[in-house]
This record gives sequence, C-alpha cells and structure tokens, in this order.
Amino acid sequence: MAKSFAHCKAIGVKENYDFAETEAYDALIIKLTRNSDVFFQQIVKGYFKLKGEDHLFFIDRLNLLEKIGVIDSADALMELKSFRNQAVHEYSAVAFQELYEEAVQLTPFFQKTVSDFTNYLKREGAL
Repeated sequence: MAKSFAHCKAIGVKENYDFAETEAYDALIIKLTRNSDVFFQQIVKGYFKLKGEDHLFFIDRLNLLEKIGVIDSADALMELKSFRNQAVHEYSAVAFQELYEEAVQLTPFFQKTVSDFTNYLKREGAL
C-alpha cells in the first residue's frame, strides 16, 4: 500500500488520467479498502473479542479506542469506512477524481492508525 500511495502521490490529482495512472489509483483504492476491511473486521473486532467486549457496535469500538487514546479520531475512521463502502458499492456512480483525491488523503491517516494500534497492542502485551 505504501508503494501504491507514493506512486499516486507523484501522479497527483488532476482532471484527466491516462490508463497507467488510472490503474495506479485503482490499485491504491483496492489496497486501502482491503486493508481497512482486515483492520476493522479482523484486528479491531478480534481485539474486542479477546477483551470480552465483542457485543459492542462498530462505532462504539472506535469511540472507546479514541477515548483511551489509541486512535486519533473515531469520526475520521468512520469516513474511511464510508469511503470503503462508496468505493466498493457505488464506484461507478462516484466521480473517479473524488475517489482518487480521498484515497490520497485517507491513506496516510490509515497507516498512522494501524501503527498507533499496533503500538498500543505491544504496550498491552497483546502482540
């Protein structure tokens, strides 16, 4: 994902894209949505299951992680979840340029969130 992000950042956001640029952005979007799915559905959900709190709703998990200082923003992660849903379910109805721009904005935030969560799990002795 880091290589795809660097490639897309170098391309930038513009009016028109050639085929190779479109392929690069599509790859970034696929990697971002797949990795965020794994993070939300496997890692975060699994952590709360281990803690015996697997009854919590998705937003409640994020709010709790924000409250204890593990993540910067539950709202921003909800934006990432919304982006994922938009990219996967409504890709053809959304302007590609908007998705590309949002992917470039969300990727560093997601990378930092995963890093922060990993560091938290290490401090807690869960990793």
